[in-house]
Amino acid sequence: MNPFRWTPEHRAAWIIISLVGAVAGFLFAFIRSPFFFAPEGWRALEAWFWSPGLYLVWVVAGFFATALFFYLAQLFRSTN
Repeated sequence: MNPFRWTPEHRAAWIIISLVGAVAGFLFAFIRSPFFFAPEGWRALEAWFWSPGLYLVWVVAGFFATALFFYLAQLFRSTN
C-alpha cells in the first residue's frame, strides 16, 4: 500500500486530515496549559502561541497520529 500510488483525492484528504490533527494537538496542548485559565483567553492564546516550545510536541504528535490513522484506514480498506 504505497501512498504515492493513491489518487490525488486520497492524498489531499490525507494532508487535510493530518493538518486537522495538528490543530487538534495545538488546542489540546493549550487546554492543558495554565494559560487556558487566564482571565483574558484570546490574549493568553496569542501570547502562548509565540512560545512554540510549549506546544510543538503536541502539534507534531497530532499530525502524525492522524496521518497514521488515515493510512491504516486505507490499508484495512484495501485488504478487504
